[in-house]
Amino acid sequence: MRIFCTTFLQGASATLLLTVLGPVQLAAQSLDDDLFPLGAINVTGSGLPTEVMDSSSSVTVVDQEDIRRVPPSSVAQVLQDVPGVSVTESGIERIRIRGESSQRVAILIDGQRVSDHTTYGTPILISPTEIERIEVVRGPSSVVSGNRAIGGVVNIITKRGADKPVEVTTSAGYIGSNPGYRATASVAGTVENFDYRLSMSKSDLGDRETPNGTLVPSGSEDRDLHAFVGYRFNDHYVGFRAQDYDLSAEVYTGDPAFKIDLPKRDLRKYSAFYEGADLTPWMSLLKIDVYRQTIDREFRNDITFAAGPSDMNVLSTSDDIQTTGGVRAIANLKFAPGHRTVIGFEYEDDRLQTDKGSTTSMTPPFGPPSVSTSYADASIRTTSGFAQHEATFGNFIGTLGLRYYNVDSDLDAYTVDGLGQPLQGNSDDRFLGSAGLVYTLPNDAILRANISQGYTYPSLSELYLTSTGGGGTVIGNPNLKPETATNFEIGGRIDRSNLVLDAAVFYTRSQDYIAAIATGAPRTSRYENVNNVDSWGFELAAEFDPGWQSGIRPYISASNVTREFNYANGYSTKDSGVPEWTGVTGLRADWATASLGGTWDVFLRMESEATQRDDTGAIVEQTGGWGTLNFRGTVDLGSNAVLSLEVGNIFDKAYRNIDQIDGAGRYASVFLTATF
Repeated sequence: MRIFCTTFLQGASATLLLTVLGPVQLAAQSLDDDLFPLGAINVTGSGLPTEVMDSSSSVTVVDQEDIRRVPPSSVAQVLQDVPGVSVTESGIERIRIRGESSQRVAILIDGQRVSDHTTYGTPILISPTEIERIEVVRGPSSVVSGNRAIGGVVNIITKRGADKPVEVTTSAGYIGSNPGYRATASVAGTVENFDYRLSMSKSDLGDRETPNGTLVPSGSEDRDLHAFVGYRFNDHYVGFRAQDYDLSAEVYTGDPAFKIDLPKRDLRKYSAFYEGADLTPWMSLLKIDVYRQTIDREFRNDITFAAGPSDMNVLSTSDDIQTTGGVRAIANLKFAPGHRTVIGFEYEDDRLQTDKGSTTSMTPPFGPPSVSTSYADASIRTTSGFAQHEATFGNFIGTLGLRYYNVDSDLDAYTVDGLGQPLQGNSDDRFLGSAGLVYTLPNDAILRANISQGYTYPSLSELYLTSTGGGGTVIGNPNLKPETATNFEIGGRIDRSNLVLDAAVFYTRSQDYIAAIATGAPRTSRYENVNNVDSWGFELAAEFDPGWQSGIRPYISASNVTREFNYANGYSTKDSGVPEWTGVTGLRADWATASLGGTWDVFLRMESEATQRDDTGAIVEQTGGWGTLNFRGTVDLGSNAVLSLEVGNIFDKAYRNIDQIDGAGRYASVFLTATF
């Protein structure tokens, strides 16, 4: 399949543009507002405020303008066009980076981790309307960002106050892919030294509509309440934030005899922080924050299958309460011209209490149902310190980083059917390192190189718990080792008046991957460190202004990833379930009439075929390549209101990604946002 079909795109773009916009005048736009803002400041890549252009890591900043262009159906949808990033849709959306599962991607909100102990990976528990910007680091980044950063890091920075005493913003719209709505309202402002924000967002999405029919059930609901207050005095700033987020989802399995329901995935979080700027001649920033969050999760799995002359039904339930508290202190130091240093300390206490149940019954019945219950209380305590130094010498910027980890975990209580079980523990301590180099070339270009390490400590489920689902049982292993990875990459960036480009090639070696291995007992497996993975490929993001009078600019965001799994039995395969090619390419511009203006964007989103094999070489799943034509645009209704529109999968193409539900058919989403 040809991935980037420019001739077809130009013809389709022109046709759709004339249909949607009619006879309007197209206006040229400077690449100062480009799709890939290389001048944006980020802190996730190096721990220091750094322009993306000068970062040795693969960093993308999704700013407020990017978010504004996309109807706010979910945070994951805002990120799906970042090179190397893909969205998984199985009831709750999650993020993969460079083919790594969401279990190996760190999700941070204001630099604070959202932890997860399920086999599905970390969801994003926040409304897209609460976000100021998102910083995405691709590739292992555990020196600066900590645990679960083998694939990369998504750091979501939330909104604070506003520039005037009272600013009211409302947004409401229809989401067509899963027919439903999202509505939000917020009031924010700054009064003397105080700033504040109060907001609410709610969505209710129906079942996914595809070219092959409606997926029943596949709907979801969420409700997000936010409160923030900050106070500034001289060079000091303190703030407090509270979040109350409720989420429920139905998981489409395609089999009426196999049902998964997620009736609750609720987050309660409270955090406070202090920021001090220029406290001494050698300390430009001191930041201390503390937080406590509780995630309340319910899981239901109901499966029926043939068992000889009868049908066996297994109903598995899990009611979890996960409580996480942490403290973090970071200081930015500058002792000499051309030198900057960040040092930090983090402590996290992550506890999981879970009640699990399993009820097995037969049809026709053979005696009463068999019922098994368990209760577990387990915790992980992580202490770490890190430092990263940046030195500028001539045209070179070099960075060196080091983090020390000390992790202790314990199974503090465990009963099965009311009987106490042996208590166990696990610990780990190690150093992780990173190094980067940026060389500035003439004509607004740089070359960069980076070596970085990633680290994922086993989840409490993988270490200690016995979980039942899908008719099978997986047993925890307290002797597991952390998963680790080392990444090598080189790349370059260009940021000129008519061209923005960011490209990189990478190779990642990952070791001690955790997988569920059959024990020999029927439908029973156990977590083991058995697999190694080699990943390599390249990423490209570019936008070009050819100077056409129409102001139309072509752009591309593409990723090539090959992942070779090396299984414990000696079998190796590149059929890892990850498509070799993913990307989006399109044309966009500003448009204007006498009284209205806005943006338009016509683009192809594409993915190549993918095959997944198990450790015997047997094909587990296979999907074909696909491409969809899409339109996205905005209309500025005066200075205080904007209408955003998206028409997806215009040709109603049927497609599906591995381990996900079918993609949405032709749909339209429209949102109106007004600020007063």
